[in-house]
Amino acid sequence: MSRLLQLPGKGIIKGGVTRMLLAVLALTLTTGIGRVALAQDPGDSNPLLEMPRARQGYWIGFGFYGIASNLVEEGHNHGIYGGWGYTFRIGQLITKRLGLGLLYESAGSIMGSIKKNNDKGGLGGLILEGNATLWRNLSVHGGFGVGYVYVSDKTALDTSLRGGAGSYMTLGLMYDFFPWRKRLTGGWAITPTLDFRVMPDGNIHAFTLLAGVQVIRWSGLSDNMLVLPEE
Repeated sequence: MSRLLQLPGKGIIKGGVTRMLLAVLALTLTTGIGRVALAQDPGDSNPLLEMPRARQGYWIGFGFYGIASNLVEEGHNHGIYGGWGYTFRIGQLITKRLGLGLLYESAGSIMGSIKKNNDKGGLGGLILEGNATLWRNLSVHGGFGVGYVYVSDKTALDTSLRGGAGSYMTLGLMYDFFPWRKRLTGGWAITPTLDFRVMPDGNIHAFTLLAGVQVIRWSGLSDNMLVLPEE
């Protein structure tokens, strides 16, 4: 067990946050699956066909986000680090409402960073994420993966990197706007996002809030998978 979770008081709170995030993620995905099941029409002669929508098929996107990250190093709370980074995500809707994909994010490896006073560094990770449509183009996403965080004080006597890597969990919301939609299915979306990340392992534990925007391309579905309007 990590040192943070063994500490009294604050450690219990941090451990509780992690358990609560896992519980909310499980409840969200379970609710999404239930909604999909309720949405199926038992009298539909061809349940594989879908009505045309913008959010259909595969997605691939790239974006930027602002960071507010609370770093706790071996039990010592360093407070909030600010910064920015970028994201890349790819995936596919596997039912009308549920999707599965990969999310890569980074602040510091190529672009971006986190900083507080003389401490400067980065964080990021690779996450397998699930996506469930809640209402229209509003969706909730969550997942698990591997993340990292590091910082260094170049003005200190010891300028070596401090940090670590470990499990990485995420939960967030996004809404896809399609301002240039010209197709029945698919298209380009401008997508504001709000996410919470937890990295409870390693020498430095990170609890991070991210807010940003992405540009996402949805492939849409082929005509033989859609219920097309009669001409």
